[in-house]
Amino acid sequence: MRTKKLSFHERKKRETTNFAIMKLPYGPATMGRDNLRATSLNTTPKSRFSEMLGMLQIMPLSQLPLFKEGDDLAGIIVSRAKKLGVGIRNRDLVVIGQKAVSKAEARIIDISKISPSARASKIAEKTGKTAEFVEIVLKESSKVLRADKDAFIVRTKRGATCLNAGVDKSNVKGNSTYALLPQDPDSSARRMRKRIQQLTGKQVAVVICDTRSRPFRKGQVEESIGVAGLNPLIDYRGQKDLFGYTLRFKNVAIADELASAAELVMGQGREKTPVAIIRGLTRVRFQDRASSRFLVVSSEEDLFRGTL
Repeated sequence: MRTKKLSFHERKKRETTNFAIMKLPYGPATMGRDNLRATSLNTTPKSRFSEMLGMLQIMPLSQLPLFKEGDDLAGIIVSRAKKLGVGIRNRDLVVIGQKAVSKAEARIIDISKISPSARASKIAEKTGKTAEFVEIVLKESSKVLRADKDAFIVRTKRGATCLNAGVDKSNVKGNSTYALLPQDPDSSARRMRKRIQQLTGKQVAVVICDTRSRPFRKGQVEESIGVAGLNPLIDYRGQKDLFGYTLRFKNVAIADELASAAELVMGQGREKTPVAIIRGLTRVRFQDRASSRFLVVSSEEDLFRGTL
């Protein structure tokens, strides 16, 4: 039987898949090349940087329970990873949303039970926020940098500059209930890293992340607020670029990049996915001594000082 020769347009039509009607066993946000729960990224196409080549996977731990005070967060993560077939491996990077950590560590507060100070009441008039809310922000802050109808920006007791000292209402049950940042996110990350190692025998790194606004840019991104087991920076200064020039300023905040990468599969709303595992990134430096404080810029180092 002779086969009918197809025209170019007929061949293209048969080769094209209509993704609008294609039924996938997984959502687009978690689609990966070799794992239905992984997002695959070929991060470096240049062969000369062979140490950075390889498949990078970002695997969401979906459908986790709503966390509460006293929960064994690390134990729940290990159990869920096993059930999903992801598991925990050496050199995995476990990224955890701040809200899950705050709930497990009882950093949830009902502002209706707060008695605001005179200072909080005065700032509340300027910002349009309740005096009770302002009071808890002040208690979490070392300095108020801006307080008006547009923004309430402070420096936290750990040195970070952010809106409302990180005090947040989203994904917290109760009309007057808010989540505070973990008291010491680095310590929280270290405890979870140690617990994961106890449960699995694997050496991992842990990043606790939170959503932050950025100057001169619309939208928000995830940043690391606590780290354990990895250097939060990759310092390229002194190295050569493609053309032999010496790099002078390139110091990459890899912990922040990991936080933002994980958010691609974690989401911000009703996804119930506050944890992701990043696997296959070889240029991370694993080390016991680690702190998110290395990412905080002093006023002397701040290149944008005086521009806002």
